[in-house]
Amino acid sequence: MRTMSWPPTTRDGAALAHAYADLLGWPLLVDGTLVTREQAEELMEHAPGAVVQVRGEGFDTVSVPRTLGSDVLLNVDRSRVTIPSLLVGDDVVTFLVQTGTGACLSDFSEARIETGALVPLPPTPGMRWDTPPWDIYAGSPTALELPHARDLRKSLDTALRTHRGHS
Repeated sequence: MRTMSWPPTTRDGAALAHAYADLLGWPLLVDGTLVTREQAEELMEHAPGAVVQVRGEGFDTVSVPRTLGSDVLLNVDRSRVTIPSLLVGDDVVTFLVQTGTGACLSDFSEARIETGALVPLPPTPGMRWDTPPWDIYAGSPTALELPHARDLRKSLDTALRTHRGHS
């Protein structure tokens, strides 16, 4: 294995594969096939357009439209809780929360909550971490503890009030 820089960048497939598989313990799929970390590194190096995914069995996802998600991200940045989030193209922001907790946000019609869904990950084209699920300030690889979905509620409430106020 080559020497990894920490933290990984959005397009550093080898470092991302290491973070996903070794640090987070996520089983990776590349173009729909379950692969080892080494296979993922190889495939991402030789096929930069490959679709890298994880089955979200260790977390729930809460996805909102990008216009709303941008406001949520601003509110989350002002809070004391770190919530991993993915920017999905220009359309969606997806937050990762503790498994089984997303249901507490089911009263938000703007949010799509899923458990066990296939989640595309960077370096898949169109995918970028806004806040990765690892500590970017740690000197060595350190996974973040995923927050309960209720930690997202206040930021989502505030963003919805702001968002609806401009409609």
